Amino acid sequence: MKVLRVDLTTSKFVDQEISEEHQKAYLGGRGLGAKILYDENKQGIDAFDPENRLIFISGPYTGTFGSFTAFYNVTTKSPLTGTILSAHSGGHWGPMLRKTGYDGIVLVGRAPRPMYLLLTDDGPELRDAEDLWGKDVFVTIDMLEERHQRAKAAVIGPAGEKRSRIAAIMNDHHRAAGRGGAGAVMGSKNLKAVVVHGTKDVPQADPEKLKESFKAATKTVKEKSAAFAKYGTSMVVGITGKAGAIPTRNLQTGYFPDFEKIGGDALIDGHFVKNMACARCPLHCGNATKAEKDYQVETEGPEYETLAMFGANLENSNLESIIMSNNICNQYGIDTISCADTIACAVELFDRGIISEKDTGGLALSWGDHRSIVKLVEMTGRSEGFGVLIGEGSRRLAARFGEEAEKCAMNVKGMEFPGYDPRGIQGMSLAFATSTRGACHLRATMYVPELFQGVLDRFTVKGKASTLKELQELFTVLDCMVLCKFGARNAFGNSWDDMVMLVNAATGRGYTVDGLKQVGERVWTIERLFNLREGFSKRDDTLPERLFDTPIHDGPSKGAVVNRDDFINELEAYYALWGWSAEGVPSKETLQRLGLAL
Repeated sequence: MKVLRVDLTTSKFVDQEISEEHQKAYLGGRGLGAKILYDENKQGIDAFDPENRLIFISGPYTGTFGSFTAFYNVTTKSPLTGTILSAHSGGHWGPMLRKTGYDGIVLVGRAPRPMYLLLTDDGPELRDAEDLWGKDVFVTIDMLEERHQRAKAAVIGPAGEKRSRIAAIMNDHHRAAGRGGAGAVMGSKNLKAVVVHGTKDVPQADPEKLKESFKAATKTVKEKSAAFAKYGTSMVVGITGKAGAIPTRNLQTGYFPDFEKIGGDALIDGHFVKNMACARCPLHCGNATKAEKDYQVETEGPEYETLAMFGANLENSNLESIIMSNNICNQYGIDTISCADTIACAVELFDRGIISEKDTGGLALSWGDHRSIVKLVEMTGRSEGFGVLIGEGSRRLAARFGEEAEKCAMNVKGMEFPGYDPRGIQGMSLAFATSTRGACHLRATMYVPELFQGVLDRFTVKGKASTLKELQELFTVLDCMVLCKFGARNAFGNSWDDMVMLVNAATGRGYTVDGLKQVGERVWTIERLFNLREGFSKRDDTLPERLFDTPIHDGPSKGAVVNRDDFINELEAYYALWGWSAEGVPSKETLQRLGLAL
């Protein structure tokens, strides 16, 4: 496994071979990214310091002949949260990186002027990006992929250039390594893009078995996942909306009566253009859509989280405005979830009289006012006026306006909530609180057994620690491979046996189920160690007070609230399962067992 090290300050390149020991222990993707960041970032370093590492890294499954092999990982210290950040993106960039003969890129330093990195079969080169600086994501990708034929570009937009803490790294126009502000770190390094083009074979131990697995996955998703293939994630609006567990009015409640107006049927029946897919994907869950009445735009998406947070959480039933907001976020390179949630925080502050038009630059904010929402998204993308504060995220926005305002900032460790109200899906309360990157729906999908499958009682947090730990281990391994989570669930049923088969076919290392689980445990633990070193502790493994003391006031989940005592007891049970102290600190025995006792 070969990684390219780039010093942007000196324009020097060094090739590094990752040891077999580290490959086996951390697998790739999120795991190796975490190991590199933990080893090389100094304690307490600011996310915008040139020495903060920015790591693009694939997994051993990326770009192989298997199915759902499109994803790559970005690891850095988050400017939004201060935690370790691992973000993922699909599309076609990840497989192309591996075709260059490199598996990852570790960037350090700050370029003296705007640059982009070009990596081809002939090696790396830093090129001038003055003509690209200031241009949006779509224009930048078009210019670079026309300039470098058959190449793929991962880029930042104006939001990343201006260090918006919710800025994303974008590829294939609408695919995002979205959460936590990785795009801002890239902008702080004066790096506009990473362009890759290669023609080399991707190493894989048993390509025939991977081809067979692709055929089997294709058959499975055609038979069992037709609805997901048609609607993509937009179908989830109908599930959470009907259950009364969709964040509404900045998580003041979990019931949005107009959920069907922003759901899958409304999106596909009224706005569908065509299906979209990542590389080697038999599911084709992406959808291109268009708006033609209140707004005029064609885009890819919006995904469920965008529909929920720009819709229900802003009490906005105008679907075209959500399509438009989604496109603007992608155009400027910002995370749709954090953008929508921070706007929701601002609307609540306005509604409560904590802020006024004097603070917003003359912009009146109110629930469901889709025109002001779209305008504020544009201002955020451009980092103009009040949009600059939206780009700081809800925690920093609220902190500017006092203690009462801070109660309206809905986040964990500084990262805003995705589309699941943890009062109505209570396993998610523990999942959000313990996630190493803040409120995240993809570190452990407790909503699947609780809501989609209905096999766990969704109105209690009690007894959830064991299921949560198992899902966190599994999803960590998926992020190390790197394997699309929709593919893992729809084609492989999240089966550990299938994951072992796929990993061994890619690597030839002979993992067992227990061995692969230990990879997940090791990576999760080193992320925990990073956060502890940065000053995080048990006190940060919690939720906003609203979710403990304000029940959902209407709908199917009426009266639901997270019981604080049950939550604290389950949190400590969760720590014990990991081999951590009651304060959430890994024991010496646990560290020794995982090979982390340094």
